[in-house]
Amino acid sequence: MPEWPEPEKLQSPPCVGVLGPLEVRLSERSGTEVSVGGTRVRSLLAALTAQLGEAMSTERILKEVWGDNRPTTDRKAVAVAVLRLRRVLGDREGQWLLTRPSGYVLDIPPDHLDALRAERLVREGKAALAAGDPRTASRHLASALAEWRGDPYAGAEATSTVSRRTIELEVLKAEAVEARIDAELELGNHQELLGELRSLTTANPLHEPHWRQLLLALYRSGRQADALAAYTTLRGSLADHLGVDPGPQLQDLHLRILRADTGLLAGRAPVQSRRLLLTSRC
Repeated sequence: MPEWPEPEKLQSPPCVGVLGPLEVRLSERSGTEVSVGGTRVRSLLAALTAQLGEAMSTERILKEVWGDNRPTTDRKAVAVAVLRLRRVLGDREGQWLLTRPSGYVLDIPPDHLDALRAERLVREGKAALAAGDPRTASRHLASALAEWRGDPYAGAEATSTVSRRTIELEVLKAEAVEARIDAELELGNHQELLGELRSLTTANPLHEPHWRQLLLALYRSGRQADALAAYTTLRGSLADHLGVDPGPQLQDLHLRILRADTGLLAGRAPVQSRRLLLTSRC
């Protein structure tokens, strides 16, 4: 168990990571990662980060952390787990893990939690893409994806709250990947995307947005026949598994590729470098 930092040396809140195995980094120790502790402490941290800034009652904590194995001295057990988590967070004075009449609140700035940094970057990236600025969009979205170190909440108990949040973060990552590829296509990086898009369509053979991107990247790379063949593959898969045809957007793209529509060749000069945005990551 880490020792308490000296109060006068406590300069900023801890940074917490959930986009992969749970991690805590203490700023006053130059971003040094500390041990998160045992199963109960990890479960408590996971639950509190899943609803950062919102109070979690003692009763809810008991369900999230202990489940059906409720301790006999339940309130004391919660208090001990909170104390241990405060030690992990370097929070001797209760500045970040607060006690409220309604329960306990983890109150660290949003940018000190990797999941919320990623959410902000994805919002900003999508906004830039919608505003016609694919270069900025690509940088924001690439920076968002760089926050992932593995599966969200890896190693934490899959409680109801954590499971719900995990699904939200998996959807967020998928949206970020799709939007980043759209931005890269706008920037003219279609050839560089072909390998990634082949992998994505293989892993998700019924996910039409990635097939749309693959068809467009192939066509812009001068591979019209391959683009048409890819459409045939998708149409067969959808018919076999779902009994449906590709959606209107893909059907329209297919017709335009058949007609060798030069309007699909729009795109700026390829960008060689993808610099990540600097964030307030610990």
